[in-house]
Amino acid sequence: MQERADVRPGGALAGSTAAALTDVSIFRAAAGVRHRVGVEIAGCRYPISPVSAGFLSLRADLFPAAHDVATDALGMGRPVVLSGDGAEAAARLTAAVGGSRWIRAHGREEVHFVVPARFVRDRAAALGRRLPRRPPRPDAPHQHLTAVGVGPRPLGTQAEILGVLDRAEAVVATDWTYANTLPRLLGAPLPRGPGRHVVPYDITDYDATISGVDDVLTALQGSGVREVALLVEGNPDTYDVLDGVRLDRRRLHVVPGVPIALVAAAEFGARLTPSPFASQLAYLSGLPLRHEQTPAELRVELSRYLAAGVSCVLVEMTFGDLGLAVQAARAAGPPKVLALLTDRYSPDAREMVASAASPDQTRALLEQAKGTLSTLLIFDAPAGGGGGG
Repeated sequence: MQERADVRPGGALAGSTAAALTDVSIFRAAAGVRHRVGVEIAGCRYPISPVSAGFLSLRADLFPAAHDVATDALGMGRPVVLSGDGAEAAARLTAAVGGSRWIRAHGREEVHFVVPARFVRDRAAALGRRLPRRPPRPDAPHQHLTAVGVGPRPLGTQAEILGVLDRAEAVVATDWTYANTLPRLLGAPLPRGPGRHVVPYDITDYDATISGVDDVLTALQGSGVREVALLVEGNPDTYDVLDGVRLDRRRLHVVPGVPIALVAAAEFGARLTPSPFASQLAYLSGLPLRHEQTPAELRVELSRYLAAGVSCVLVEMTFGDLGLAVQAARAAGPPKVLALLTDRYSPDAREMVASAASPDQTRALLEQAKGTLSTLLIFDAPAGGGGGG
């Protein structure tokens, strides 16, 4: 692969309009523009969020040095998020990669999204595959569905989230969310009752979880329930659960939050100075085939980011895909640190740190990951240390 300039961060942006890359501002901006790109399926228009299925997020002051890695990302079908004064950089990226679309979000912080045509095609294919074939009954009532991002860094306060739940006739969430996330967020689990609906979280088949959510929503719609709150881990548009929700006779409102893995990355990065996730990060999904990407393509993309010094957050990684990521980190050049996070924000949470250069440490890391879906952080080793322990 041709050598390109790296994007290792410089100093902080004093007085900048840039949003922190692991802050809810990025996802609030994305929720505000989610309707700007969409695809029509079976007579309904489905929005395509620029932060669904993974993205490359960069602070605008890294340009022009970051131009090459950003154009590579767009060419591989990965949206690029620019935080800060990025209008010129976004315009150049849009011109460099044919078919890309530049979307500027309007808010307190300046955020730009550049969305490649390949990403839109891939998301349309995923939606077409996951959406149920059977529409709701033609006499079913119109349903207002509020998808709320819940986790350690939501958009709203505890009182605001409780207000959404109080207004809903029914609350839908996975058993994991009810058991782990809600007690942490609200101080106590929701009381049991006829308005509480539980979807089993299937670690071996997430498409089954997606289908389970739609089954519950459709049954509620058929029984006349009009106001439903769907609680989604992290950020609803970044998690795949909305891919299986038909919008026939249904109005969807998204209340964003920060993806769980990014909160974990920010907390881990806070232990280091400077944080490896402060100015550039790639958020990538494991189970790549679920997002129209082969494992080989995931490795090529990951290798490109690591070679440029971009810190990576890989979510829902299986044992096999973790091995691929370890190989990419080992071959990346500058020494890399691997941080494996399992069952984060639950009583069973585990954490392990390894140096990508150490066969013994990476072997132990992979052994710990067996039988789980894990989050893996990969970033440059801090000066004076190679990670591990």
